Formats: sequence, structure tokens, C-alpha cells
Amino acid sequence: MLSVTQLAPVWVVEKASGRDLGPAYVLASRLGCLFRRVSMDDLILDSHLEGRRAPGLILTSGVRGGYAALRAGRRAQCPVVWCVKGETRSAPMLRSLPFDLVVASSSAAVAPKFCPTLGPLTAVSPHVLAHAGRAWQERLEHLPHPRIAVNLEEGAFRTPEEALLLGKKLALMVNRYGGSVLLSVREDTHPELTDAFIVGLSASFILVWRTGEPDEDPTLGFMACADTVVVLGGNAVALVEACAVDVPVFLMEREQDLRGARGRLVRRLIEDHHLRLLEDDFVAWPRPILDEAGRIADVMKARWVL
Repeated sequence: MLSVTQLAPVWVVEKASGRDLGPAYVLASRLGCLFRRVSMDDLILDSHLEGRRAPGLILTSGVRGGYAALRAGRRAQCPVVWCVKGETRSAPMLRSLPFDLVVASSSAAVAPKFCPTLGPLTAVSPHVLAHAGRAWQERLEHLPHPRIAVNLEEGAFRTPEEALLLGKKLALMVNRYGGSVLLSVREDTHPELTDAFIVGLSASFILVWRTGEPDEDPTLGFMACADTVVVLGGNAVALVEACAVDVPVFLMEREQDLRGARGRLVRRLIEDHHLRLLEDDFVAWPRPILDEAGRIADVMKARWVL
């Protein structure tokens, strides 16, 4: 008798371990149907196609996994979707690949077999944030509004003096409204810089969590219960996750410091009204919720019956 997972219509062929969720897994989790992980080694050996229900869709990432998925897809006569890890600037090449659909972080135009996304696909969705908000709402009831969720990520500061100055600037802005700060420090590789920033913020009402502390990571709960989100530093994933909230999102950074792939992503987020650079006030504006995994999942569900 086949197990429920063996009957799953969607297969994920992707090299990932532990808590590392690749883009194919993230996308599969948003399709609203059963899916299963299949190792590329087993797929190459055909051990998952013999005497079992063929998949209706295969999601994959990586070069080796992509070729294994293509071979299995031909045998099962099902579509294969390849999810590109990281930003890409070679859309013409991707459009020519033999996949039924290529999903990639790119500013290129949409094509029949190419779906560009605004930043990487992440597991953080409006639904996940709403769940985190319900879990943290009672614990944060004592904090005054407006609540400013501050995500301190890697690369936010260069010197302790800069960290102290930015902390003081943010505290002044928060105190202007009599609000509070929910500070989450997920990357604390330079604790002396974090300490300086917290000292600068100490003039405001502040709740601090730093990675390594005994409580669970409250970052999503902080964002879900906040009136505004402010991000300092961080990679593309951190920026995209912050933009999944339904409140104003600011990046506390100088425009002249925006460089490389991260700088290009920030500018695209600003152009599409998902993000603003923080100047001297938390001015709200109409902004759409960023949920690229959900959007691409809807495209796939409209194209194929799973």
C-alpha cells in the first residue's frame, strides 16, 4: 500500500538540509496540495518512478537537480519548474532552457516560460505573519503604540560611533510619538556594534531580543504586532521578508551605500512602493504586501491542474 506522501502530486527535487528551505520547497508549500521531497540520487536511479504514482508536477533548483528532474519529468510526462537560487541577470539564457517554467529573481519581462520575481522566494507569507502575530499579541500588550519593529541584520554598521548615532536618531523619532521599539538582532557577529546601537536606543521604551537568548526568535511576531517596520542591514531574504507585512517598511541606510545586487533589489522595492529609505519621520504611504511565492503559486495553479 502506498503512503500518503507517495501519492503526493508534487515532487520537490532540491538539495537542502535541516532548516534550509530552498525556493522549490517554498513554492511547493504554497500550492495548497500534498508534496514530497525526493532526493536527486534516487530520482537518477528511477527508484521513485517504478510502481508508484507519477507526479503531476516537479519543482527543482540547482543544476544537478534540474537535469535529474527533467529526465523524470519526461518519463512521467509532467511539467518541470526550475527555481533559480539568487539574483540572475541572464534572462534570455533562462528562457531557452528546456523547462516548462523558470522562476528567477530578475527585472526582466515576463515570458510564457519565464516568471521573474521581486527578490528571492521565502517561507514568510501574510498567513505566517498573522499566525506569529496571534502568538505574540498578548506578550506585547504592555508596549505603547506606535510600536516600531526594528530588524537589526548583518552589515548594518561600520563603526560603533555610527551605530550609536543611528540608535540615538531612531530613539528621537520614536519618542516624538511616545511609542516603543521591538528590537530583533538575528545576526550578532559584531556584538560591540550591537551594544553601541542599543545604548543609542536606550532613551526610548525598548524590548530587545538577541540571537542566542533562551526565548524563541520573535522577529516575525514583532513585525506582525508593529505599526512600522525598520530594517538595518540584511541580505535580500531579510528585506523581502520584512516587506510581507501590511504596515510601512523603512530601510535605515544611506542611498549612496546601496551597491551591487542588494542595492538593485532595494531600488526595485522602492520603485514598486514596497519600501522607503528612512529619513526623519515614519510617514505612512499606500503599499502593497509583497508575497512573490503566493503570486507564482497562483500562476502555476492556473496553468496546471494538480
